[in-house]
Parts: sequence; structure tokens; C-alpha cells
Amino acid sequence: MKARIPLLSLTSTICFFILWEAIVRFGLAPAALPSPSGVLYALYEVSGTLPTHVAHSLLHFAAGYLSAATVAIPLGMLAGWYAPARKALEPIIEFFRPIPPIAWIPFALLAFAGYFEASAFIIFVGAFFPLFTNTYTGFRDTPVSYVEVVKSLGADQLQILRRVALPSALPQIFTGIRIALGVGWMCVIAAEMFVPYGLGWAIIQMRYLHDIRAVMAYMFIIGALGFAMERTAKLIELKLFRWQRGLVVGV
Repeated sequence: MKARIPLLSLTSTICFFILWEAIVRFGLAPAALPSPSGVLYALYEVSGTLPTHVAHSLLHFAAGYLSAATVAIPLGMLAGWYAPARKALEPIIEFFRPIPPIAWIPFALLAFAGYFEASAFIIFVGAFFPLFTNTYTGFRDTPVSYVEVVKSLGADQLQILRRVALPSALPQIFTGIRIALGVGWMCVIAAEMFVPYGLGWAIIQMRYLHDIRAVMAYMFIIGALGFAMERTAKLIELKLFRWQRGLVVGV
């Protein structure tokens, strides 16, 4: 059964691209939509500058994402475990959470001296809230029965936090890590709209040149990198939390 799942995924992907190619070649798609073969050729044409753009985008993403994790996970632990911290942080978080990351671009451009810091900030905003929310939920939902058992054995608050709450919350935290990977990576395009390098900037430039094949080529690269990050995170999750129901049925 497990061997069939990758084969099914590969088959469905190949069929999708064959169908896409056929639709374009038979004139059934909008005129602006390029064929997969055209996108592949455009990918070859931009391959000379591609490593530079990819490197910059990954660097922006790493800076923003790691900064978000450094701040969001401890705050989520604090809010999820201590009621006073929850009451203090919840209104602030819920006020800023609905604001889309792209709305922060004018602020980022004015607040930060360099493009790198501004780009990382936009990605930080996108990744922060999934990390915070899932960490908060994981600690808040720690089973009371577990806490009562270790209390009866004489454990103090720090021991309860380390040996009960944290292990209980880890699956939820890792879900937040995976979600934040996707959201943060999607923010790369918005974050690089004003930066003179990176995949987002390259897409904007190709759009100005009306080269939709090159736009799609860069979109393919973004999708492939995002897919690779998500698959890697999922494999790590599968290894770490194999005992969880639902994580053992394929990857």
C-alpha cells in the first residue's frame, strides 16, 4: 500500500501536465496561458540568473522565518501555560492577526534601513501567527489529568512544564512549524516586490516585460522549493511523532 502512494502521486502529476499541454495546444486555454513545454524552455532561458535569485529568496526566508520562530514559540508557550500572560497577549495578537502581511510593506520600507531587513520583516509577519497560535493551543490543551498525576508525585512547575506540557504540545507546535513554512514562503513574493533581487523581484520584472512564460518558470521554482520544504518537514514529523494516529498512513 505504501509503495502505491508515491506511484499514484507521480502518475497524477504526469497526467496533469499532459492535460495542461493538450489544452494549450488545442487552443482550449486562455491565450496568455503558456504550455508546460514553453515554461520549461523559459526556465532554461533564465537558468543563468536563477541560482542568484533562489539564494537571495532563501536567505530572506530564513531570516524572517527563524526570527518569527524565536519570538512566536516562547510567547505561545507563555500565553498557553500562564493565564495572566494569555489575558495580556491575546487582545494584541487578535488585533494584529487579521492584517495581511502585504499591508505591512509601507511600514517595512520606512522602518528598516535596508531591503534585506524589510523583506525579512514581511516574512516574519506571515510566519509569526501560525507559530504562535499552534504553540499557544498546544500548551493550553495539555491534559489536566497528566498535570495532576505529576503534581501528586511532587513535581514543581518547571518540571511539569518540561516533562508534561512541552511533550504534549510538541505535535501541535510542529504543525505550526509546517503551516508557517508555507505561509512564510508565500510571503516571499510580497517581501521581494521592492527588492532588486530574489524570485519575487524576478517575477515582477518578467511581468513588466510581458513574458508570461518566464513568470510561470519562476512560479514553478517557488512551488518546487515550497513543496520540498513541506515534504522535508512532513518526513521529520513522521519520524518524530510516528505514534500519533493519522501520521503513519503515507507521506
